[in-house]
Order: sequence, then structure tokens, then C-alpha cells
Amino acid sequence: MSNIVCFGEVLWDVFPDKKKIGGAPLNVALRLNTFSHNVSMVSAIGNDVLGTKLLEYIQANGVEASCIQVTNAYNTGVVQVNLNKNGSATYDIATSAWDKISLTKEMGNLVKNADALVFGSLVTRDNLSKNTLYNLIELSKYNIFDLNLRPPHYSKDILMYLMQKADFIKFNDDELYEVAGF
Repeated sequence: MSNIVCFGEVLWDVFPDKKKIGGAPLNVALRLNTFSHNVSMVSAIGNDVLGTKLLEYIQANGVEASCIQVTNAYNTGVVQVNLNKNGSATYDIATSAWDKISLTKEMGNLVKNADALVFGSLVTRDNLSKNTLYNLIELSKYNIFDLNLRPPHYSKDILMYLMQKADFIKFNDDELYEVAGF
């Protein structure tokens, strides 16, 4: 059993006909937990109804949530998901609490004592969360980078930096073609 920290967005994906809890780092955390790993989520939510429901869900599913910050300044993440006729999705991602994750001593200690840190690229779209991630990467024993390319929320420079810092990189075929073009 490993101690794993997942860093990044926790949110609600809003489809035309339903609303689902999501965010790539949270999805990874929930899945790793099913394999009996000790998993902690580092993120931020708004002090709102959606945030409360999200936090309750995370805790009910066995993921440690003590490093999920609650803020009055920003809402819990909501992503409008639009599906076109061929099944491809486009995303409208509003500025959210998870864009503003502040580094704390507690999360630094959590990452230092973990076996691995899992993170994606979407959380780097705001400098505050990006800088927090960069600090945590330096404390981590093993870095797992899960690309999650959502145009226009990434840059070549940031992706190259994260890839260089990663011990393991996960991406899909489309993401492979995108980064291979750099």
C-alpha cells in the first residue's frame, strides 16, 4: 500500500442533461483509493453548496481531504461540457477555487512523506496554483504527470517543465501527438 497525493482540480462537470463530480486529479485519487492505497487530495473549493457536496463525496469515498482548502473568494469549480455530434467534447472552464491553491506547511509535509505526487497540467493555468505545484514537485519523491490538455489552458514551456520534472508521464494519443510536435 502506497501513500499518494493527488494535486489539482476538483469540480463539477455540467453536461446538457446531468452534473457529475470530476477533475482528472480527483478521478485518479478516487481510482487509486479502490486499490487500497492511502490517497490524499490537495485542492480548493468554494464555501458554497457545490463545494460542500464535493467535499462530502470525497470523504465518503475514503480520500483524505484535510488539504482541500475552502475559500469565500472563489466558487467551487464548474465546467460546462458540450458534446458535438461525433462525440468530441469542448469545455468552458470558469475561474474557480482550485485555480487559487495556496501552499501550506501541511501540504508540504504531506507530499514529503508520500510515495508519489500525481498532478496534471490544467491546474497551472493560474500562477498561484502553478507555483504551489512547482513547490510541491520539488518536495516529492516521485512525480506522476497526467497531461490533461484543455486548450487554451496550457503552454509549451509549462508542459516541457512538468515533463522534465516527471518520473512518469501519462497521456492519451491526442496528447502524445500534441507534445510530439514541440
